[in-house]
Amino acid sequence: MTVTDHFDSRFATAETADARFSISIESYSPRLTVVRAGGELDLTSRSSLAGELDEALRGESVVLLDLSAVSFMYSGAASVIIDAAARAADRLEIFAPTRPARMVLDALGLATIVDDPRAA
Repeated sequence: MTVTDHFDSRFATAETADARFSISIESYSPRLTVVRAGGELDLTSRSSLAGELDEALRGESVVLLDLSAVSFMYSGAASVIIDAAARAADRLEIFAPTRPARMVLDALGLATIVDDPRAA
């Protein structure tokens, strides 16, 4: 794991990984942090997802939650995202959710915070 200063031209990363899922934080600038989630967001990944989102939302930057590599999402992981969005004061954006992630988010009424470039 490499951690660099937010003001450096490189980005800082932190990663949580399991055999079935991965979650990483990439801080590109003081204004943008990307949380990338991949694999199966199931019961075992729920606490890691909550912790990484909490960490990313501690600052004042916009947090982009990239779900483009999610193969499965259960409702508990989606509830973590809902809670984070409620605390984030419009600083959390969900980007490119896969079909499994999109189905759960849509079922829970989160379509308003999802930014899907394919919809344009």
